[in-house]
Amino acid sequence: MPADFDTLQVHIQAEEIYKRAEYKRAFFIYRNELAPIGDKYGQYMVGYMYLRGRGVAEDRVTASAWYRLAAERDTPEFVSARDQLMAALLPEETVRSDQAFVELRKQYSDVALLMHGIREDFETLRDHRRSRLLLNDAMRVDDLRPGRNPGTRSAEDYYDQIERRMRARLKYIESRTGIAVATGNIQTADLREIERQVGVHLESLD
Repeated sequence: MPADFDTLQVHIQAEEIYKRAEYKRAFFIYRNELAPIGDKYGQYMVGYMYLRGRGVAEDRVTASAWYRLAAERDTPEFVSARDQLMAALLPEETVRSDQAFVELRKQYSDVALLMHGIREDFETLRDHRRSRLLLNDAMRVDDLRPGRNPGTRSAEDYYDQIERRMRARLKYIESRTGIAVATGNIQTADLREIERQVGVHLESLD
């Protein structure tokens, strides 16, 4: 899930502000603009600023929860930072870190964010199926994807792309959670059951 141009620009802005020691402003950007979209460096920086007390009250337990979230893709640097901090926590702090991490995980982990996207895709496809008889085969949909020349494509191609994206997201979730996801026929997928199992997974510390 590579960062897009707009996200990279936010990174540059946050780094410049941080270098000027405007820590509260930098923390706001990392916490409210980057971390919620699953940006791992942004999540790491939230943890780092909690750990150092820069722009926010020092809190190594909260820092550890953010470090754990940042490390979920097994990036070596983030894994190392997480492991070092977790090893320094007292037993009661580890319990609090577990609780804080689970709450963050339910909101900002890759799996949680992808499930939100899958729900949106599922509803788009459902609405399309309901209105398919009213669609004109010649209807065109603007292609405004970044980096592409403006063009047109058929409505069915547009919805086929959404289905492929939904299938890829479900496959990724299956690979990360071990939850068996039937992707053979997206239209008949039991999304509620998938969401239930994902919810159980996110409540755990696996």
